[in-house]
Amino acid sequence: MKSRKAVQSVQDELRKELETLKERVDPPSGFKISTKGKMFTLPDGSSSDGPMTCVILDWVTANVWFEGLYNPKDVKPPACFAIGRVVNELAPVAAAPKKQSTLCKGCPKNDWGSDPGGGKGKAGKNQRRWLIVPVDADENTMPWVIDVSPTGLKHFDKYVSTLSDNGKHPIEVITDIEMAPEEPFPSLRFKPTSVNDNVELMWALKQHGQEILMQEPQFEKDEVA
Repeated sequence: MKSRKAVQSVQDELRKELETLKERVDPPSGFKISTKGKMFTLPDGSSSDGPMTCVILDWVTANVWFEGLYNPKDVKPPACFAIGRVVNELAPVAAAPKKQSTLCKGCPKNDWGSDPGGGKGKAGKNQRRWLIVPVDADENTMPWVIDVSPTGLKHFDKYVSTLSDNGKHPIEVITDIEMAPEEPFPSLRFKPTSVNDNVELMWALKQHGQEILMQEPQFEKDEVA
């Protein structure tokens, strides 16, 4: 029979390893919708060119900066990342390995014309991250997230403002999301189609999905010399 001391030693080692398990696997992707190739690809692998009919539960702003030029064949985690609800108060998260400024407002990577490729855009990528569900969602539905690229921001902001001017929160309507046909890359557009009669359920799903909405990327850790 093993001694109590030996059992305790194994338990101590298990606890140490448990702290590192998340670093040894890919972060969960079963809740994210991809828009690559101007297609909506759902977490189950099914895809469509849209429109995608859904309810927008909630959203946040995310600022993302990648070190160096983007290479689609070698995609790496961002070096600096911020996420939150108030644009002017966004700041790099504590775990960001290479923070570029105390606040995103005033950060040189957030200035127009800072694109390392020489364009007029920003080195840091401004996004909106939405929390959405299909219209036939029930209490067991896990919300999805979808990232809106910079080219779709003004259209989304205008959509929200127009609904607000009419006394509506996005959660109160059914929304069609589609790809702008005139753009060669994914750029999203929005249209209300009907009233959402299931707001109470959707509100509960919104609360349930906050951890997903605010999830940070898995940053690369500096190599130990």
